[in-house]
Amino acid sequence: MLSYWSKPQEVVDIPPAPAGFMWPYECEQWRKEQLKGLSHEDVFELRARLDELDQEKGHIVANAWLVEVVERYQLLSKISVMRPYVQKEAERIAKRSREDSIEWLRGVVARLRFCDKMISELDGAELSKWAETKRYEFESGMYGLLVNEGRAAVLKWVEVHLKEVGVSFRDWDDEDKVVAMIARMITPEWWARQAKKQWRVVESILRECGEVHNGASPYLSKWGLNKFRKQQKANAEFLKGWEAVNQNDEAFTLEDLSSRGVSNPFIRRGELMARVRGTEELAVEMGHVGYFLTLTCPSKYHAVRKNGRRVGKFYKAKCPDPRRGQTHLCNVFKRIRSKCKRDGVHFYGVRVVEPHHDATPHWHMMVFGEAAQLKTFLAIFKHYALQEDGHEKGAEEKRYDIKYMDPAQGTAAGYMAKYICKSVDGEHIEKDIETGRNASDMSESITGWARRFGIRQFQFFGGVSVSVWRELRKIKKDVGAVIKPIHEAADKGRWKDFTKLMGGVFAGRNQTLKLHYSEEEENQYGELVSSIKGVARGVDVYVTRFYDWTIQRVGSGSESSSLKNGGAVPWTRVNNCTGPSFGLGNQRTGSGGGGANVSTG
Repeated sequence: MLSYWSKPQEVVDIPPAPAGFMWPYECEQWRKEQLKGLSHEDVFELRARLDELDQEKGHIVANAWLVEVVERYQLLSKISVMRPYVQKEAERIAKRSREDSIEWLRGVVARLRFCDKMISELDGAELSKWAETKRYEFESGMYGLLVNEGRAAVLKWVEVHLKEVGVSFRDWDDEDKVVAMIARMITPEWWARQAKKQWRVVESILRECGEVHNGASPYLSKWGLNKFRKQQKANAEFLKGWEAVNQNDEAFTLEDLSSRGVSNPFIRRGELMARVRGTEELAVEMGHVGYFLTLTCPSKYHAVRKNGRRVGKFYKAKCPDPRRGQTHLCNVFKRIRSKCKRDGVHFYGVRVVEPHHDATPHWHMMVFGEAAQLKTFLAIFKHYALQEDGHEKGAEEKRYDIKYMDPAQGTAAGYMAKYICKSVDGEHIEKDIETGRNASDMSESITGWARRFGIRQFQFFGGVSVSVWRELRKIKKDVGAVIKPIHEAADKGRWKDFTKLMGGVFAGRNQTLKLHYSEEEENQYGELVSSIKGVARGVDVYVTRFYDWTIQRVGSGSESSSLKNGGAVPWTRVNNCTGPSFGLGNQRTGSGGGGANVSTG
C-alpha cells in the first residue's frame, strides 16, 4: 500500500489525491516559501505547531492552518519595535473577528512608511545621518536617470519617492512647482521632516492599541511623552548654541529671543488672558451677552471610554486619529459660521481645543453677541453639532453643552482661565478635572498632544488681527499722530481699546490697519514669496521690521561666518543662485548656497 511518505511512482492504480494533497518534498518546499522572510522565533513557533497538527490531524489540515495565520506573522514581522503592542491588539480584535484583525494589521503596515526602528527610535544625529543618506540616494539616483533615461524617468523617480513617504503632489503639469519639490527633496531637512511626520502615525497606532487613556497614559502615550521631552531638550540646546546677529553687530542668543515672545508660556498665557478680558470688557460695554459652549465629536472618534473599555464604533470607522477629529470639529464650526453669515447672525469670541483622556479633541468656546442674535446662533449650533450621527445614544446629552455666562456669578474670563492655563503650563491649577492628576504634568502631555497632531490650541473668531497687534508692539519709537492711539493701546496691552480703534469686533477686512508685506522674491526653491514688513493704513506704511539677521553658532564671529564652515546661516527666503533645472527646462532655483538676507524685526 502506498503511504503518504512514500516516494511517488509511475503506477497507474494510484487513486486520485484528495484536495490539498502534497507529497512530502512538495509540502516542505511550499512551507519554506510561506515562512520566507519571517524571524527565527516566528519560524520556530510555526514549525512547532505544524508538527503538532501533522501528527494529530495530518498535513492537509496543518497547511490549511498555516494559510490562515501566516499573513498575520508576515505583517507583524514588518513592525519590529512596536510589535508587542500591535500583536496584543491584533489578538484582541481577532477574538471578535479574524477578518477585522487582519484588515487592521494591513492598515498598520501600510501607514508605517519607513522601518519602525527609524520612525520610533531615531533622534538627533542618528536621524540627521539617516536623512542625509536618503537625500544622497534620491539625488544621485535622479541624476543617473536624467543622464541615462531622460525627463520621464526623473518624474517617475520623484513620484515613487513621494508615494513612499506619503506626500500627495498633484501639480505635475506645473513645471515650476515640480522643480521646487525636487529642490526640497535633495535637502536632508525635507527627509527628516517626513520621518517626524511618521511619529504622528506611531502615536495614533499606540492609541489604537489602548496605550492612551486615563488608566494608561492620558492624552499622550508614554512613548509620545518621552519623544516630546527629548524634542524639548534638543530644542533648548539648539536655542542656547545659536545666536542671531544683525547688521549693527548686535547679537542675541535664540534662547533669549524665544523667551521674549509668545513661545514663552508665561507671555503666551498673559497675552491670551489679556485678549479674553478685553473681549469681555468690550461685550459688556456694547450690552452683549455671552455663552460658554462645549462641542465634542461623535462616539466613533473616541477610542476608549473612561472605564477603559474600547469603543466598537471607533474600529468600524477605520480608527480616526485626533487630527481627523479636529477636522470634524472645524467642519462643524465652518457650517455654523456659513449658516450664520447667510442669516445675518453676528457673533465673536474664542475657542480652546483640548483632548479627552483618550486624545479625542473637543472644544470649549466663549461666544458673545446680541441676545436676540445669539438665540438664533444657539439653534444653529445645536443643529450642526448633531448633524453627523445625531441619533446615536447619548448624542443630545454629550455632543454639546451650553451655559449662559451670568455676570453675577463671575466673569467670562474666569470661565476660560482654567482651560487656558491647563493647555499652556498648568499654572494656577492644582488638579486636572478630566484625569484627576497633577495639572502641571497633564499640561505637558496636552502640549505634546497638540504638537504631535499639529492642532492649534487657541483661536479667536470675529474681532481684529492679532498679527497687527503684535507688529505694533515691536515699535518702540514715536509713530506719529495718525496711528499713535492704536499703537499705545497695543503697547499697553489694552485689547478692548485696540479692537475699538481697529474698527470693532465686526470690522472684518475693513479694519483700520492691515499687515504690509514685502515685494515677492524667489526663495531657495524658486518660489515667489513675501514676508511681513510692517503695518499699513491705506497708502501709509509703518515699518516694524528694520533689521537683517544672520543665524550663527554662538561665538563663531565673523571669521567663520560662511556656510561652508558651518558657521552662519542667513535667515532668509531669498536665494541669488541659479540652480539646476533637473532636466525639466530652464528654471531659476537653487538647492542651497548663499542667499540675500531679508529685513525682519
